[in-house]
Order: sequence, then C-alpha cells, then structure tokens
Amino acid sequence: MQSNRNTYTRRTMAKLAAAAIALTAFGPLTMAASSAETLVINTDRSGAGQKEAMNKIAKDFEAANPGVSVTINYSDVESYKTSIRNFLVASPPDIAFWFTGARMRAFTQRGLFEDLTTFFEQNGLKEPMGPFIEAVTDDGKQYMMPTNFNIWGFFYNKSVFEQHGLQPPKTWDELMSASAKLKENGVVPFAIGTRDLWANALWFDFITKRTAGLDFYMELMNGKASYTDDRIKRVFEIWKEPIDKGYFLENASSYGWQEAIPFLNQGRAGMYLLGPYVLTSLPAEARDNMGFFPFPTIDAEVPDYEQVSINGVGIPKGAKNKELAKKFLAFLAQPDQLDAFAKGGSVVPARTDATLDPNDFASVQLELVRASAGSSQFYDRDTNPDMAQQGMKGFQEFLARPDRADSILERLEATRKRIFK
Repeated sequence: MQSNRNTYTRRTMAKLAAAAIALTAFGPLTMAASSAETLVINTDRSGAGQKEAMNKIAKDFEAANPGVSVTINYSDVESYKTSIRNFLVASPPDIAFWFTGARMRAFTQRGLFEDLTTFFEQNGLKEPMGPFIEAVTDDGKQYMMPTNFNIWGFFYNKSVFEQHGLQPPKTWDELMSASAKLKENGVVPFAIGTRDLWANALWFDFITKRTAGLDFYMELMNGKASYTDDRIKRVFEIWKEPIDKGYFLENASSYGWQEAIPFLNQGRAGMYLLGPYVLTSLPAEARDNMGFFPFPTIDAEVPDYEQVSINGVGIPKGAKNKELAKKFLAFLAQPDQLDAFAKGGSVVPARTDATLDPNDFASVQLELVRASAGSSQFYDRDTNPDMAQQGMKGFQEFLARPDRADSILERLEATRKRIFK
C-alpha cells in the first residue's frame, strides 16, 4: 500500500474551513444483561463527559435494536496505545476507537482494520464528512469513520493572569514577557508533563510551523527533510530560551499530562500547551477559570499554521459482528449522536452539518480552524510511528538537558535515514 502521510494540507484545510461555515487497565461496562447479539467496543475516550455520552448512545442503540447488547471496554489513553497493538491481533472487538493519520496507517498496512469505503457510500457520509476523509484514507480506501476533531493551544488560569495584569500573548516576545512576570511572582509559567512523551511534542510542532512553515514541517514528517537542517536547529534555539530561563515545571518527566493539570487549576502554573482535555479533566466549576489563546506568532512573515487532530473509529479485521458494527457506526454517525459524543469531550463533531453551541469551546476551536492558513495533525500522527517514538524521546531529553541539542538532532537524523530509506 502507498502511504498517504500528508494528512492535512492547505487543500484539506480549505475544505474544512469552507465546510465550517455551515456549522452553527480495561473495565467493561455492559449496557444490557443478556441478549442474542453482543457488540463489543474498545475505546480510550474515557473522560467523564465522553463516557457519559457514549453510554447514552449505546443505550439508545440498544433501544432501537431489541435483542442487542453493547459492551464498552474503557481504557485511559496511554494504556490504550499499548493494548490496541495486542487486541487487534489476539482478541479484536467489534469496534475500536483510534487515531487517524499515520497512527491508523500503521495498522491498516498490516491488514488489521476493515475497509469501510463501501460503508461510506452506502450511508451517504462522504459529503458531510468530506473534509475529514483524507485523514482516514490509505491507498484510496477509507478504514475508519472520523468522529471529531480538536485544536491545540495554550490554556491559562484567568485568575492568575488577572492578578498579575497579564493579557493573552499574541507574539513570542509577549509570551516570554508574560512568563518572566509569572516567574518573578512565584508562578511556574508553563505546566507540562512529559512522562507521556507526546505532550512535549506540541512545542516542537508549533515552533517548527511558526518559523519554517507547514510545507517544511510536512517534508520532515515524510522523511524528506533533515533533523540537522538549520531550520530545525533554529527551532531548538528558540525552544531553549524558556527552558534556560526555568519557565517549565521542574521534573516534568515525573508527571503524566493529566497530573500536570492541577498545577494550572490551582494557580501554581499560569499556562499549559495542550488540547481541550484540560477542560474535560477539570470539575465543571473550575472550567470557567480557564482561558485559551492560540500559540503566538514567532515570525510575522510565516502564517499561523495550526494543530488540528482528527479522531476516528473503525472495525477490526477480526471482528466477530461486522454487520452489527457497521450498523452501530451508522447510528453514531447521525448528526445528533455525533454532536452529543463530541460535546462530551469538548471537541468538534466531524460533520459539516453539525450544530454547535456558540458558547461552547467547540465554537472557539472552529473559529481558529477557519482562520488558519493550514494545519498538521500531530507529530506522532503525521510521521512514521518508530520515528515519532524516537523523536519524542529526544524532545523529552532536550527539555531536561538543552545542552545536548546537537547530539539529539544528530541521533534523530540517523534514525530518519534508517527509517525513511
């Protein structure tokens, strides 16, 4: 199969922006005691909001299909990344939620997901899900159904910013100035948890796109650009400034991404570069104190390309109840069901005819996508999985030992040459 790694291009973003205008470990939960047919779903969408929404969707599906029982196996995101490699082969469920892009293709190229191309056609989904189709496509075929997308940026503690007279920064210099003010007053500028390697990759992604642009970034993701390129060396030089000044949470590798959120919520940190999962990890009463701003501009002549990640759901090749699974996916794809599912996770439903609450964070994300010149998904979704793993280990090391920048980049370049032969 041909790899289709350039998941999010300007062309794709143009589709999404145009479509957006139309928008206004495991513990199984069995939804019914017994039935003639049991549909088994494995998912990492285990936040309280999405879990509640998913349970409701499963109950509605059971009600619409007498004799069917839905069993949902919930797992946290990090455990799921390991378990999916095993269960897709050894004990495949009927439905599995997963990432799109390179992460999906790592499995489709091993024949582990069912071809859903005909499913899209039969259920009329290619038009309403059009802007997201490329992310679930490999060699011209669709293997997952997109469920939602979300953006990434800085969440900040409103009370802390107000206390210190700060406004959301719009440029890198303003971000560094705000960070200096926070540090002077005993507040950690940036919460971060790098035990989960991916969280730190956001800094690399954004600085690269804000300085070298989207085309170069995608060349790097596709193995066509070098990690020792001067443009990447400059990324590390810029990134080194807040590290050297002590603006990041100390001992970051001791914390998972969720474990760093209390620092932000409690006002011990001012900002956190992450996705909407900051909100879904907080109690409802704490969310109003969270503000959001996009990653600031670094080079004025470089457009502000964003980070837009698309999630999806597929049917494992070894699933026992494929027809029932397709019936559930068609049910989930209905606008009202997908809206409810997405709202539970503070993300945006992957349909152009979805309805958004203007006061919901999904609307904020939508506006950012509409204003963007283009986007990528995420470092570990846009490049080869083995390259991503080594790259993210290098980023984690750099945060702790910025003096090793050259050796880290040389090591990553050697890895790139080995993987992208």
